[in-house]
Amino acid sequence: MSKLTIREIARLAEVSVSTVSRVINDMPDVNAKTRERVNSLIDEHGYVPNASARTLKQNQTNIICIIVKGIHNPFFAPIVENIQQEIVKTKYIPVVHYIDESSDEVGAASQLLIEKKAVGLVFLGGNPTSKARAVSKFKVPCVLSTMTQRSQELKNVSSVCVDDFKAAGSAVRYLTDRGHRSIAILGGRRMDRDLVWNRYNGAVKAMEEKGFSFDEENYLESKFSLEDSYRATGEALASDAHRFTAIFAMSDIMAIGAMKAIHDAGLNVPGDISVIGFDGIRIGQYFDPSLTTVRQPYEEIAVRSTKLLVDNIEGRDTGRNIVLDTLIIEGDSVRSV
Repeated sequence: MSKLTIREIARLAEVSVSTVSRVINDMPDVNAKTRERVNSLIDEHGYVPNASARTLKQNQTNIICIIVKGIHNPFFAPIVENIQQEIVKTKYIPVVHYIDESSDEVGAASQLLIEKKAVGLVFLGGNPTSKARAVSKFKVPCVLSTMTQRSQELKNVSSVCVDDFKAAGSAVRYLTDRGHRSIAILGGRRMDRDLVWNRYNGAVKAMEEKGFSFDEENYLESKFSLEDSYRATGEALASDAHRFTAIFAMSDIMAIGAMKAIHDAGLNVPGDISVIGFDGIRIGQYFDPSLTTVRQPYEEIAVRSTKLLVDNIEGRDTGRNIVLDTLIIEGDSVRSV
């Protein structure tokens, strides 16, 4: 009896390839009946996720590991699904590994290279280039998806991203063009040359272009989560230092947490405080009010990341950085003042 591919199992189970992958990788976010149906098909028709017993005896398999830093980040979900769908069109097998926002992505990658004998790595979230020396020792091609590769040490690393500096500037200019001059920035810890740092500097530069400076008391530091952005915004609103008419949030999840905090403080969005987010997740368009945001092209990020990695693995390309455009999606969360 011939064994089925992951795509054939998905077709028979009437689910997506990413759902089958989550079942194989024993991820918790799968309906119990769906999990049972997929496992039943695997038992009946056969499927070996580690690329078959034969390849396990070799030094490498045909596995590509996708390391996702941020278990609860909804922006990553469609990117992961699209990357998996692109990988299964090739001869390679996707294996997804989720880690917490505070975990070490380079350490996780090192362990996966030992366990899975992967031929390539995709990093989604995090900042592995901060550990350039460790990453440079990896013997397989790597792609940073949604992050920029600038280190001269990393000849084995490519990246697909947006220009965070430019995109954050466009978000703040959207606010300043509507009369806002007192703007808060809701973002993560500012570390040298990472995503947060670039978005922070892009936002501050856009304010300076309009002739006013950023008030550091209006930097609201938060994790990229609903709970922490709610906390950070609520604390700012409760303090005497609250002097802003608009918030630029470094992610849509942060923006939604901020909007809830504004509402619970007895204020109105956008009547009292306008909010603009970053990412373009679908739920933002169904929030009330709908969220104005900077949309990242997640479909293209996934396609370009996969193609670049496969080309690198097969020697058709070398490490490089691909920068994609963003787009402002207008909702109802920003007003003119």
